[in-house]
Amino acid sequence: MDSIALTKLDVLDDLDEVFICTSYKDTRCGSKSKKNYDDPMTFIERHGADAVRWALYTGTIPGQNTRFHAGAAVEATRDCLLKLWNVYSFFVTYANIDTWKPTQERPELEARHDLDRWILAELEHSVRRTRHHLDHYHSHLAARELQDFLDSVSNWYVRRSRARFWSEHHSDDKSAAFATLYEVLCTNSKLFAPFVPFITETMHQNLERAWFAQAPSSVHLCDFPEPNEAHRDDALRDAMHAARTVVTLGLRVRAEQNLKVRQPLTQAIVVVTDANDRKAVDRFREAICEELNVHALNFTDTPLEYVDFHILPNFRALGPKLGKAMPACKAALAQASGSELYSAMQRDGHIHIEVDGETLQLGPEEVEIRVQPKEDFAAAAMGGRLVILDTALTEALKREGIAREIINRIQRTRKDMDLPYQARIEVHYHSTVPQVCEAIREHHTLIQGETLATQLNPNDQASAHRVTVEGEVMTFDIKPLG
Repeated sequence: MDSIALTKLDVLDDLDEVFICTSYKDTRCGSKSKKNYDDPMTFIERHGADAVRWALYTGTIPGQNTRFHAGAAVEATRDCLLKLWNVYSFFVTYANIDTWKPTQERPELEARHDLDRWILAELEHSVRRTRHHLDHYHSHLAARELQDFLDSVSNWYVRRSRARFWSEHHSDDKSAAFATLYEVLCTNSKLFAPFVPFITETMHQNLERAWFAQAPSSVHLCDFPEPNEAHRDDALRDAMHAARTVVTLGLRVRAEQNLKVRQPLTQAIVVVTDANDRKAVDRFREAICEELNVHALNFTDTPLEYVDFHILPNFRALGPKLGKAMPACKAALAQASGSELYSAMQRDGHIHIEVDGETLQLGPEEVEIRVQPKEDFAAAAMGGRLVILDTALTEALKREGIAREIINRIQRTRKDMDLPYQARIEVHYHSTVPQVCEAIREHHTLIQGETLATQLNPNDQASAHRVTVEGEVMTFDIKPLG
């Protein structure tokens, strides 16, 4: 067999139609005796049996009534089936482009990229947790565990590894990426098989049965995966979790400040508590900078240079404890220096305030810490982690942001033209806006590299595609090569 076939699934091809014809509003409870419920076969015919099954697994808690509606099947398709299929499709597409085969020798674990070893460690953890939940008949928790792992594969591993798969040159790192994603997909087909039997059967037949004669004739005849202790790496998982938390907070800051991710910023500043915390985050410095689109990642243990703190009482936690003294506690916290209280909390794990002549000790769960950034900074906090972004924009940063917007418009047009992933193009553009022209000249190489353009030249006659960049009109032509 020369390539890995990619079989389409009708239920996924009709996804847009499903969204149009399905309503989320009908959540009435049906009665079997009164027969005032929709026929389950209607949902299966419309959305597919896998979607209905996944919706029932994730939405049903043992001991409680099952509430099922058409929207649940749509959510199942979007949140699970489509995501699983897209990862599988991504792998098959680039494996065929690169002529990678499952029969090739695979690199040793120690020689693989941190991303590879991390996702295999996450897979090992997910297998253990899924088996635990199923052994205790908690199928809904098992399904949610698999959903979380699938999110890690799709939203972090594949996205962070794209450049490795897209690389023009064969390398050990590229082979490791293919081998790792192949192993993840094969294991996923078995993990998900009891829940979504049809899509996983298609994956198994294509990924394993077609290549290895000794492979079971069906995914449902395979042994359920066992944890692979060799892949276990809790330290790596913790470090990646810290990095992803930084990214989550940084993206929250951008959203709150209406700063597009394509607009570069000078720096992100992470508040660290100790050397080990800094080392864990710093391990994935490059990934964090790329995800947040910042030029630098810096660390500080003195956040007061960038933000002020306001300490408020947690009424739910302190109400039963203080009773009528709550107003006095609130007033005492408001009068105290929030920054000094924050420093004491970080240093001692608690704070002291005077309430009605008595010294009251408060722990971190009894107060709410709010962050007030200083000028040209914005911040977000979660679970003891604080991330600050430098929001000041220079003219150079603005031009780089425009260049990235242009890349986005060209890439969208490539997709609309249905060009192959690896197709080279020529781009001719026209703009009368000096800032746009300057951005293209300054970031000419970046734009060409990201869009696979062999040429990027000005041309007054370019007019086939008309787009808006930062409120200004730009036109360009794309000429596919070869």
